[in-house]
Amino acid sequence: MKRVVLALFVISLFIVSIIFISTVFVSNKKEAESLIYKSTEYTKSHKWDEYVELFDYEPEVSEHLLFFLKDGEDQGKQDGIHGIQDIKVVSMELTSDPEFISKGDYVYDVLLDMKVLNPSEFHINGVSRHIYVLNRVGEGLKIETVYLDKMYEHK
Repeated sequence: MKRVVLALFVISLFIVSIIFISTVFVSNKKEAESLIYKSTEYTKSHKWDEYVELFDYEPEVSEHLLFFLKDGEDQGKQDGIHGIQDIKVVSMELTSDPEFISKGDYVYDVLLDMKVLNPSEFHINGVSRHIYVLNRVGEGLKIETVYLDKMYEHK
């Protein structure tokens, strides 16, 4: 009888562990995807303070980035990020690309469709592939970096 009770206890513990792990993974995956969507929304609406908060930057780097993003002269040129008129997520999935998969806690392959006034090296018209690297920072996730796949051609 003791063996049956012990076996049931072990099986129950195993099932609870699997449910907990899958719930945490799904929750973190939703949080990661939410950050990616927020980054596009904040870019489109020029909410630069909120945009910079999504990233895991040192305070000095955040300050310099905010200065650039909010600078009237840079905004007036409408180049690069300042020239984005529209941006939307076309697709998003955890990457299987061996070049990027080990770069962070969550690495996403994201297709973004952008409309820009003055295309630049990283902000182009049409659909482009971006690799979002997210890492756990304290209690939450932050975007570590975003790569543009210059080899991607949308067909």
